[in-house]
Amino acid sequence: MNIIDGIQFNDSNESVIFNYYSWVELIKAIIVKYANKTEGEAERIVLASPLVRITENDYMSVALRSHESEYHWAMLIAYGDQYWTKGVSPDEPDGYFEWEKEYKKKNNLAEDNFIFRD
Repeated sequence: MNIIDGIQFNDSNESVIFNYYSWVELIKAIIVKYANKTEGEAERIVLASPLVRITENDYMSVALRSHESEYHWAMLIAYGDQYWTKGVSPDEPDGYFEWEKEYKKKNNLAEDNFIFRD
């Protein structure tokens, strides 16, 4: 599947528009900033992760990804399962939300990565 924004996934009762490109780019940026990886390292580990591989019209897979923050997914990709037991805080650092908002704006990323509709 191409990594683009605006992909719609449908379930029997609702749909979600997934801004896949924005989600992936934000996760890579979080890994660079908060896991101290280079842009190349972040790109490699994110694109190799099964967490970012979405199958065609897999509503549940996308919906499940919306239940955790991008920060959580980035730390999981960078440090592995149960990263919080390895000294990495599961909580977003001070200033994170301001940084995220500015990063999205500066890089023309979607404001919301998941838009649910009934």
